[in-house]
Amino acid sequence: MSALLEMPVRYTTILDDEFDDIDGGAVPVLAIIAAAVAAGGTIYGIGQVAGERAYYAGLRNAEYQDVKWNVRAGVIGIVGLVPGGILLTGFENKFYSMI
Repeated sequence: MSALLEMPVRYTTILDDEFDDIDGGAVPVLAIIAAAVAAGGTIYGIGQVAGERAYYAGLRNAEYQDVKWNVRAGVIGIVGLVPGGILLTGFENKFYSMI
């Protein structure tokens, strides 16, 4: 049994220019990229604040080296790989700059 393709009884022809409103263009893509960069900067800043507070709370390099990989695994496990990496970069850059 072969199936024949048939046009429906009622249909609407969509013109190419009608898709222009749907596609969006470059502006929404740039807005998404800008939001991602801003979010990354915010996450990095949170890491810097955490690094500074850890230093002032008494954490020193020798102690941090003992727990560094556990901290990294915990942060990445909680917030995810990309945000965790950004957060830890901010944390470690600030912390190591203070010791």
